[in-house]
Amino acid sequence: MNKEALDIRLLDPQSVECPYHDYKRLREEAPVYKMPETGWYVVTTYDLCRKVAKDWETFSDQLTDWSQETLWSNPAIPEIFETEGWPRDAILSKDPPLHDMYRSLVDVSFTKSRIDACEPFITKLVNELIDKFIDKGECDFIMDFAYPLPMHVIADRLGLPPEDLPRLKFWSEEWVLPHAHTMDAERQVECARNIVELQHYLAGKFEEKRVNRDDRIISDLVHGKFNGERDLTVREMMSMTEQLLVGGNETTTNAMSSGMMLLIQNPDQYRLVQEDPKLIKNFVEEVLRVESPTQGIFRVAVKDTELGGVQIPRGSMINMRFGSANRDAKVFADPDRLDVCRKNAGAHLAFSTAEHHCVGAPLTRQEMNIAFRILFERLENFQFAEGKNDFQHQGNFMVRALKHLHITFDKKQA
Repeated sequence: MNKEALDIRLLDPQSVECPYHDYKRLREEAPVYKMPETGWYVVTTYDLCRKVAKDWETFSDQLTDWSQETLWSNPAIPEIFETEGWPRDAILSKDPPLHDMYRSLVDVSFTKSRIDACEPFITKLVNELIDKFIDKGECDFIMDFAYPLPMHVIADRLGLPPEDLPRLKFWSEEWVLPHAHTMDAERQVECARNIVELQHYLAGKFEEKRVNRDDRIISDLVHGKFNGERDLTVREMMSMTEQLLVGGNETTTNAMSSGMMLLIQNPDQYRLVQEDPKLIKNFVEEVLRVESPTQGIFRVAVKDTELGGVQIPRGSMINMRFGSANRDAKVFADPDRLDVCRKNAGAHLAFSTAEHHCVGAPLTRQEMNIAFRILFERLENFQFAEGKNDFQHQGNFMVRALKHLHITFDKKQA
């Protein structure tokens, strides 16, 4: 196959909406593919994505020098952050050894004991959300359940008040929007200023936690020491808190809504999980594999190198397409099929791997497991609400996010 003749445009709306046919072609014909519209190198096979993710000395996650240009085509944006807010920096995406120093400050909040301690709070919240719509027999699963659940949980973990959730969700969506690569110059300015609003909000919370210390993440950062030696700067705390806020709600919302859609689309698998609740854990892993909420993550080549037989020049942007790697038939048999009994479902790369494995992965898994367990205990006969779904996704190259999911159900009799 002449790779130069393979014209696949992953930023086209049709491909963003359903990329899986394009992913399959790329895995088979050009597993390392230079996108004609951007010049980025897209990596689509499981083995090559793992190779890039694990080789941080060649493929750096430290994207500060070029990430603004990647996200914002409007040259005025960096100055907005510089003069009106704080310059942006993906602190939790630093390469080792800085990565380990920063991660150690938040890893303590995501240990098994800390995550297990969240179970009563999550269980209570799940039941309260279900109580609000259980007697209606119908709901917008995203707006009524999959959005508020993780938003409440991550706000609680960070130490942010529940009354601020609507603003936090708005800011979170604005934070993700640049990754769609669809905004014009004017909308980019508006988006940047909305993110600056978030920054000033968080800066105020940092000051509050200096006086009123608690056992939440922001307080840990405010009173923590980088490498045991110095206080974190506001810019450092800002970056870490933004990443945790957005990663802690968007990923879980999108995975949970995809999970409900897949259950209804696959009634045979739904029956298996109903009959054996122990399969919920594996079902969650299959959802993360089949509809990976984060479709891809960037790296930058810090030196001239070769990958999959393709020469990669220094400074090139690499996008690992986890959404494709997780459907690689060389790793997952019948990869496009939801299989709640799949033996290696947990081998997916939805949370990346190696040093930069997602710090919040255990919390997402816990929320999804508790949520679906209680949903199945209290409700049954899930169906799509007739005439109310178009199953369209947000037009975002980086994330897999349904816009709405209207469902009907029956209240389970005691």
